[in-house]
Amino acid sequence: MNGSAAILIDALDRRPARAADHAVEARMLSSLAHDLAEQPDHVLERLTQCMVDAGIAGSAGISLLEGDRFVWEALSGQWAGYRGGTMPRDASPCGRVLDHDAPLFLIDPQSTYAGPVLDPPAAEMLLVPFHLEGRPVGTLWGIAHDGDRCFDREDLRLLESLSQFAASAFLIRQRSRELQRSRDLLQGTMDASTDMIQVFEAVRDEGGAIVDFRWLLNNHTSESRYGEVRGESLLERNPGVVVEGIFDTFKRVTETGEPSVRERHYVHEQFDGWFLQSVVKLGDGIATTTKEIGDWKRAQAEVLRLRDEIANDRLQESEARLRRFGEASRDVLWIRDAGTLQWEYLTPAFEAIYGLPVARAIATPGIDRWIDRIMPADRDQARAVIARAQRGESDSFEYQIHRPDGEARWLRSTVFPIRGNDGAVQRIGGIDQDITGIKEAQHRLEESEERLRSAMEVGRLGLWDWNIRSGRISWSDEHFRMEGYAVGEVEPSYEAWLAGVHPEDRTETEMALLGAMARHEEYAREFRSLHPDGSVRWLSARGRFTYGEDGKPERMVGAMVDLTERREAEERQRLLLGELQHRVRNILAVVRSMVRRTHEADQSAEEFVQHLEGRLGALARTQVLLTRAVDAGADLELLVRDELAAQAADFDRIDLIGARVLLPPKAAEVLTLAVHELATNALKYGVFARESGRLRIEWRVVSQAEERRLELDWRETGLDLDTRMAPREGFGTELITRRVPYELRGAGSLTIEPEGVHCRLDVPLDPRSSMLESNGGRHGS
Repeated sequence: MNGSAAILIDALDRRPARAADHAVEARMLSSLAHDLAEQPDHVLERLTQCMVDAGIAGSAGISLLEGDRFVWEALSGQWAGYRGGTMPRDASPCGRVLDHDAPLFLIDPQSTYAGPVLDPPAAEMLLVPFHLEGRPVGTLWGIAHDGDRCFDREDLRLLESLSQFAASAFLIRQRSRELQRSRDLLQGTMDASTDMIQVFEAVRDEGGAIVDFRWLLNNHTSESRYGEVRGESLLERNPGVVVEGIFDTFKRVTETGEPSVRERHYVHEQFDGWFLQSVVKLGDGIATTTKEIGDWKRAQAEVLRLRDEIANDRLQESEARLRRFGEASRDVLWIRDAGTLQWEYLTPAFEAIYGLPVARAIATPGIDRWIDRIMPADRDQARAVIARAQRGESDSFEYQIHRPDGEARWLRSTVFPIRGNDGAVQRIGGIDQDITGIKEAQHRLEESEERLRSAMEVGRLGLWDWNIRSGRISWSDEHFRMEGYAVGEVEPSYEAWLAGVHPEDRTETEMALLGAMARHEEYAREFRSLHPDGSVRWLSARGRFTYGEDGKPERMVGAMVDLTERREAEERQRLLLGELQHRVRNILAVVRSMVRRTHEADQSAEEFVQHLEGRLGALARTQVLLTRAVDAGADLELLVRDELAAQAADFDRIDLIGARVLLPPKAAEVLTLAVHELATNALKYGVFARESGRLRIEWRVVSQAEERRLELDWRETGLDLDTRMAPREGFGTELITRRVPYELRGAGSLTIEPEGVHCRLDVPLDPRSSMLESNGGRHGS
């Protein structure tokens, strides 16, 4: 790439760096988290718009790699009109970001990468990788359109933080779309079924008892019988369910979780017929599959009538009628000998469902080969049902078989005894229905719920659902963790939540919730949570209420996010701001002192400005070293090298000897000024003014009376000086011989020897108040 147009990311270090603005970052992430919960399909556009609104970039976008081209998935700002456009990978800077999985910073990018000319042009471009499942698949980028806006390390940090959120948001958006496709597929599968498929939610009184059920979902077959009934009461629409015991069955399945499969003869409301109803628990309610089995019952009656016709020598004619009925049925009708359990009769549907010829099955003795076709988990139940039929009992059960071609099928079998004239069980009859489609629909529904749970965990959202009238509450797994519990460790309740709120926040938090409920407003609150292990976390909760026709609250659903890191960042920022204000006041004090001490009677204005600028530059370089890492101190060798470099020193004639030493702020400030004065003198009169001179700077750390001290020796050699010359009593001499003892409680000496200047400094390394503090400024003046 063109080196004049591109700057490596580490070049940002040479630009002034803003302080980290965690408050802006937290507000953006909080707003985006809310948008993610409300409108996941638009959250990526909201993210790039937030970057533009926050002034991070004039244009911002997200590019995803699809094949060999990048697609601009989201785009905001002055380039918003190009949203949805594409660019070849080899013509886009995004390609290099993905190749190296690292950020990229460009100046005048359009001069480096060939591509369409975009308006307005880009002055600077900052890109960071965009990851999905641990691998880079795109970029999040910002554009500065004019020279007034220059990116720095803070912009890079913000983009890297937002790209992590964007990855989670994009994954949640994908999962949400998959969930919707699964729901559409589920609804389509259900509507394709000729059985009635319904889902009900339990309605409970204030004591938690089930008093009714409410329709949540109907397939097409059910709607053709009932019409649109979602949200309506079961007991109001079908009071006959109480008389027939169906309501009690629904309650029992909801409370115990044990499924039910029963035949029902229902003659109420708009129905008059026989039905086979399967009921399973689903959430705080049930899902039912109801099949009209009038044909089954007629077939069963036909089987029984066949028995009577056999007794009356009309077996052949009855068998023909049964065969015609069985051949027309898509279900398997079968008869076994009650003693040998060998099949005597099978309808053609057996071959379509089991994948085996009817003739071979009838010729096979016993039930062992049939049992072998059943999945191992269902075999004991199959044997038990046949045994009960031998004892004269009817039963129904579901089981899974494997066909010879490897395909698996789910069947629902109704088994009943056929008695002879003497009342003994002579044969066993059965009707097998293929319910594979229904089972697959149930499985897809369970998978959809699991994908939704995964999406919530990726987004780190803690959800709750509170039935206000019954008091029953459900928490998501992340909600348990936000409260400091393992999943399922406690029973979710209003009391458990309130007990976890920090005592200092508890009253106001509860009053805010109750007030929002009374005013029919959305509840939004930030509060501290006190975990059982004693740790404290900041949480942000937002929820909405639903109300009944009487205006009383019935339900509240909401979500929480953990704000602890944001809160801690805000506190750190407050402390840093205080430190900054303190440093500015004290720097002004020392500058005032420098101005007064630099001015001497025999100086010209030009000399005054030159000396003052040098000393201010030394002070500025000290502050750069001190602010590179908070509280880390200044590296002595870097300090010395910076000052010598500022004087254009020849490092080939300089020896720096000593281990790495970190100076506390006060010592760094004084030593910087001292080295500056020595280097300035060496440039004018000493070692750097003559080609024969050489400089040796050596330091070491010693311990004296439990105190660490720095001994630094500055020695110039190779000169021929008049030792009778006394050092001029200027700012530098006063700093070394007077201020070092006074400001640092150390020692300093400066002598002129035959070969050059010799200076010794002895200062403590224990942190003390800075020379830049106001007391230091007063002494200096």
